[in-house]
Amino acid sequence: KTDLSPPHASASPGVSLGSVMSVSVLSVSSRIACVSLASSSSSRGVGAVPRTRARVDGTSRFRGHATFETIASSSRAGASGRTSLVAEPLTSLGFAPFGQVAFPEEDGAAFGPEDAQLDLSRGTPRFYLMRLRDKHMEFDTITYHEQCTQCLGALGSESWYMAVSQATHDVTQYPVGESIKVFEIPPGVFVKMHAGTWHAGPLWDSAAGPNAMDFYNLELSDTNQVDHNCHEYGTGDGFKVVGSSMM
Repeated sequence: KTDLSPPHASASPGVSLGSVMSVSVLSVSSRIACVSLASSSSSRGVGAVPRTRARVDGTSRFRGHATFETIASSSRAGASGRTSLVAEPLTSLGFAPFGQVAFPEEDGAAFGPEDAQLDLSRGTPRFYLMRLRDKHMEFDTITYHEQCTQCLGALGSESWYMAVSQATHDVTQYPVGESIKVFEIPPGVFVKMHAGTWHAGPLWDSAAGPNAMDFYNLELSDTNQVDHNCHEYGTGDGFKVVGSSMM
């Protein structure tokens, strides 16, 4: 899921919205059924319930630079030898292949290209508060939504993390290695992901930070039921997120 500040039902030019918007607040389990777009033999875990587990260093803010490394024997790798992804600071340019970053604007500012360019035309838009709990610094499932853009932003003053990769529009062409980037998302902004962008998160370290976080999320009313297109890497083959302050 992804979150965003509330749009209006009467969309500005360039923003495609459905005629009705559903608004609600709920607590969301991290286990959401995936939709299979291919046979089970083409991609491990497609059609299975994902086990997205994320643990992120919530203390690091805007430090370090994007890097990728595979750690086979260091203490950060652990017994599983998971691939380690080091978070990078969020910038509009860095996030551009995956979506947009929306920053605060002065009241009365005209709609423009810096605003989130939405496509919610294939169903009923749903804007709600999503409560997530008990996150860790690992994930072994990644997903995308083909039918809509998705916006995510957090309430409160904590940073959080999102792993993303460019759209392939094919569950058999799942992201690997350096094609996956992790961004640290600070308070006060939200991200819009393009339709098809692979993502895992939101992620944060619930052991070191809050046990639960609330996110505003804009997608379609049936995204969770019909538009989770997943790849599950499998236990031991997934990824560990490392905050830059831990390097």
